[in-house]
Amino acid sequence: MKPGDSERVDSVLQAADPTVRRRLEALGFRPDEEVTCVRRAPMGCPILFRVCGADICLRKEQARMITVAGSAAASDRPELARSAS
Repeated sequence: MKPGDSERVDSVLQAADPTVRRRLEALGFRPDEEVTCVRRAPMGCPILFRVCGADICLRKEQARMITVAGSAAASDRPELARSAS
């Protein structure tokens, strides 16, 4: 996602560590929640997202565990992977 882009969360990957998965969901990265990319650090990591009215900063590795609905190729945006649906 580029700064200013908004998407709906599809899921947190089942393959993610259960502790990390629960934490991301507790932070608001749950299905059908809107997430907005607010800004990126100069080197691309960390990335600041707005979800459920809160600003959350994630590393790329953490953001890659979250899938969002949409049709763009995942290679266009290495974090917040697009779901197949």
